[in-house]
Amino acid sequence: MTRRNLLVRAVTGIGGPGLMAACKNQEDEVTTNGRGRSSFRIAEVHIHPVEMRRIYRTRMARTDPVGKEASLYLLIEFVTGDGTRGVGELSDIEPGWNAPAISEFERFLFEQLVGADASDRHRLSEQVAEAIPQHWHVELRRMLWAAVDMALLDLVGKVRQVPAYELLGGRYRTHIPVSWVAYVRHSSVDTEGIEEKVAQGFRAFKLKVGSDLAADSENVAAIRRIAGPEAYLKVDPSGTWDEEEAIENIRKLAEAGVDAVETPVKAASRDIAKNRPQIVNRNPDEAALSLARVRRAVPTKIIEHVGDFADAFAIALVRHQAVDIFNIIPSQTGSLSRAKRLAEIAEAAGLQALLGSTVELGPGTAAALHLGVSSKALTVASDLIGPGHLEDDVVTPVFSYESGRLRVPAGSGIGVALDEAKLREHRPA
Repeated sequence: MTRRNLLVRAVTGIGGPGLMAACKNQEDEVTTNGRGRSSFRIAEVHIHPVEMRRIYRTRMARTDPVGKEASLYLLIEFVTGDGTRGVGELSDIEPGWNAPAISEFERFLFEQLVGADASDRHRLSEQVAEAIPQHWHVELRRMLWAAVDMALLDLVGKVRQVPAYELLGGRYRTHIPVSWVAYVRHSSVDTEGIEEKVAQGFRAFKLKVGSDLAADSENVAAIRRIAGPEAYLKVDPSGTWDEEEAIENIRKLAEAGVDAVETPVKAASRDIAKNRPQIVNRNPDEAALSLARVRRAVPTKIIEHVGDFADAFAIALVRHQAVDIFNIIPSQTGSLSRAKRLAEIAEAAGLQALLGSTVELGPGTAAALHLGVSSKALTVASDLIGPGHLEDDVVTPVFSYESGRLRVPAGSGIGVALDEAKLREHRPA
């Protein structure tokens, strides 16, 4: 039977057995070649859909009437002929992406990867990136690439019995400090939650702003009172302001106690980054110069996302001295290797970096931590809030914060394994 016929017979959609049966012949073939070869050969592909509720409905601002109470995730699992498993994560899938059916994802990954040698992970990762259908949403394409790259890294680390950070260049630290995201509840910021996090040892906080300067200033002042003068406080308007608004508003927010502002101007807004990155990619200097003009005029540090755009944007930010800190969201860069490269650009330029977040589950959080401890420039408190903002997780061991920090998981690969019972419990209806 041809490989194509195997595929057609095996792909059964979200409720079916995936590609296990289709991979049987492939598995038999690779395992006859000896463990040295088969231990790296991908013999099976599985996709596990997960729907996970948040601890409360998170709203970005007062003008966000709906907010978000749950998120959809896809966990990709590659299995070798000898049973070794590598896991990747597509985080917080948005309805606007019009994502294809699970069976279509499986079909694509089967065609690209089954029978391939995972030790050649860089080439495989790039091959997948080039093959992802161009009509899929741009952010979905990046997230799928990142999930594949993550699963390959995890798989190779587990086969070689080394932690993922060793494959990313070695470890600088054991923990990553976390900036707790203070979402709006009802009409104001969740002050009770801030008090709780301060008591737990958190010393860095992030607040979404941009819709109402007076309310934003009140919320900032409230967090500053609770967290104290030494706490690190950043705000994120997600690019809702033009340059003059940004300068005026940042100065006022600085008076209320803000240390840094993320994505202040429309030229690099999150809407552009997530849906129309080509606008910035065509002329990265224009957006960088806009940020540079704001940076020169305000007393706070400026943070900007770099993963959604081409590397030329990060380089333009450096060239024009436009920012102080890179925000790198691993799942939105396309691959952990690229995320590492962006962190190294920051390091070479004398800038700092932090890890942004899409409120990841355990696999995404684990991979981000391995990246974080292996990157010298990643010294600013990162936004890895998934273990605290989601009601549950689907991995063992589970994560817990230690004085506002997360420890990189021990063990090989990314250091976590999927919990089959939890996968069943949180499978979408």
